[in-house]
Amino acid sequence: MTVADDRGRIVPPNLDDRSWQDLVDEMRALIPRYAPQWTDHNPSDLGVALIELFAWLAEGVVFRLNRVPEKNFLAFLNLLGVTRDPVAPAGTFLTFTAGAKSTVPAGTRAQTVPPSGGAGAVPPIVFETDDDVTVLPVALTDALVVGPFATNATSGTYVAVKDLVGPPAATYPLTLPANQVSQVCLGFDKASAEEVLLRLRLYRPAPGPGQVTAAWVYSKGTTEPLAWPAVPTVSDSTAALTHDGSVRLTLPGDWAAQQPTVAPTNPPGTGWSTVTASDPNATVTRPRFWIGVRVANTTGVPLTIGVDRILFNAAPAHHALSIRAAEALGGGTGQPFQVVPLANRPLYRQPGTAPYAHLAVQVGTGNPAVFQTWTQVADLPAGPGQVYKVDPVTAEVSFGNFDDQTGLGHGSMPPAGSQIRALTYRYVVGGAAGNVAAGRLTVLGPTPQGGLPSGITAVTNLAPARDGADEEPVDDALRRAPQQLKIRDRAITAADFEFLAAEATNDVVIARALPPRLQDADAPGGTAWKRGDPWQFAGIQRAPGVVNVVVVPDQGLAVAQPQPTPDLVRTVQAHLDQRRDLTGRVVVTGPRYLPVIVQVDLIVWQRAIDAGADRNQIKADTLARIKTFLHPTRGGANGTGWQVEQPVFVSDLFSAIMPNEDIGFISGLQVKADIPAYHFPPLNPAGTAGNYNAGLERPFPLSPLGATVRVADYELVCAAADNLHVITTTVPAS
Repeated sequence: MTVADDRGRIVPPNLDDRSWQDLVDEMRALIPRYAPQWTDHNPSDLGVALIELFAWLAEGVVFRLNRVPEKNFLAFLNLLGVTRDPVAPAGTFLTFTAGAKSTVPAGTRAQTVPPSGGAGAVPPIVFETDDDVTVLPVALTDALVVGPFATNATSGTYVAVKDLVGPPAATYPLTLPANQVSQVCLGFDKASAEEVLLRLRLYRPAPGPGQVTAAWVYSKGTTEPLAWPAVPTVSDSTAALTHDGSVRLTLPGDWAAQQPTVAPTNPPGTGWSTVTASDPNATVTRPRFWIGVRVANTTGVPLTIGVDRILFNAAPAHHALSIRAAEALGGGTGQPFQVVPLANRPLYRQPGTAPYAHLAVQVGTGNPAVFQTWTQVADLPAGPGQVYKVDPVTAEVSFGNFDDQTGLGHGSMPPAGSQIRALTYRYVVGGAAGNVAAGRLTVLGPTPQGGLPSGITAVTNLAPARDGADEEPVDDALRRAPQQLKIRDRAITAADFEFLAAEATNDVVIARALPPRLQDADAPGGTAWKRGDPWQFAGIQRAPGVVNVVVVPDQGLAVAQPQPTPDLVRTVQAHLDQRRDLTGRVVVTGPRYLPVIVQVDLIVWQRAIDAGADRNQIKADTLARIKTFLHPTRGGANGTGWQVEQPVFVSDLFSAIMPNEDIGFISGLQVKADIPAYHFPPLNPAGTAGNYNAGLERPFPLSPLGATVRVADYELVCAAADNLHVITTTVPAS
């Protein structure tokens, strides 16, 4: 049976469906009528060759003719103001080095080393700081992790963790067993009486309040690390590491340097005695002034806090620049709805409720002109008013049409002959090209006032810049436009919430809206819920009137279970709250991960072993492929990630992990679900596997070993711990 291509849609007509062959056949059919003496119609005939040439030219005209509907569609989208998603700037943190205390103002620039090669060379990548920062003549050089240990412990071991402070800075998972403590110690080369500002970036924040405590301590005299006293003055905006933020500490005068492990050249007794290096070959012997954060897990289950980086003397920066002088936009015409373009586009969207408040537009009248700052608004109000609208994508400023004589219109018009200028604004310079590697932004640039910042001797980015994206391709915009027109910036259906959640920020790569859902039967034993009660599995309350939106960012292959930061959740929440139904409630949350265990049997050819193949390396390579395939945002059959509720099939996994045919083949492959990574009491207060299988925390039991893993409608798959996967290799007897 043939299925119609339209499937109920209105298909635009093909204005001319003739192919090259059709055109040739038509012209050859006219030969007997207009030139009966022409009898040689073979391809070698010169006249037939001309027919084929003109048919080829006509086919090009037909092709352009058939693009008229597409052109009309594009014109229609432009009329409705549908634009391509603009360039997104890359962001990073710039770390400064100072010979003396110095203040680096917001708007200070740093760039990559200019390439050689003359005028045709690619220009350097320039970043600009977002905030002011006070730089101290002190360097953060070391990071140690002590523990985990019991709360009443008097001794322990430490591990040197360069990833936390760099260079280059990298992610570090801080694992906290149940009811135990770990202490992160940060070593500075000098003491300072000034306030110390630390910026903490977390890719996996601590769970909700009350489950983790964070106490800031410092090294004092000969006091050992587990007994360091508390810093007397602390301002912690991270709320015990539950979200990104900064920590401000004022250290007392008895802040003293300590040496973790005694060096051979130092006198005995100068190193720590109660805390020793877990690896004798990886010791820290440099005396440092230490600040520690003592992180305690107060729950009965293990927790992991993912630390992206800890920064000192650093300021956030983006690949977006501010104009350094007022920009003339033209003269007022006195005509309604005047539009003037800015010289640079698109505008930088800064975090906050007024993302484009950095744009200041002024209108000047008189000679010499006296300028007045007009107010930026989302919609032009009725009546007069010195207001304007801005399209951040096209970077166009538009004014109103209020007529003083009739008293009708919305917003005032700049008077004829007036001068319009942009006093300040910030624009995006580039997209993906700004995702530079760590240590590339080393050339210090000028401040907004001109000249280099006083006292600063060096600048660098300890971690790579990320999140830069190029302008949306036209084809992607055409696919998105119908959905955008259908939604019309309001959330009604689940698909609306998902589309708008992804539209809120480029950081969201997976969005799933969970509509309300009620139990269709009593719980086993009739104690946990009754029929008609809202679902509350995994701590998600799915009562009528509530829409839960699961969002997942892409944090790279190194993060096996990416979680949205609180800032990301707040951004999406604010975006959806402005577009939801007034009587509804939206809850934005992170994913509920279901780890998947893989059991695979590999047959390795004897000839591969004879050629030097290592069975342990084969196992390691297979494990790496399994982890990549099950990665939430980078895995899947197509390498584009998984969706919430998407099951795992061994057929897809088989293709992803199959070894090279010269190595061997897979003789057996099964998958099953591990205990979910989430736990939300009181549905499963014991947190045991038995309760999961009884259906008290999940709507159905965990999948046993088999060909597929069944996933709940709120779950997202990920790879289980490495030691849970079973990979066996067998060399058959010859």
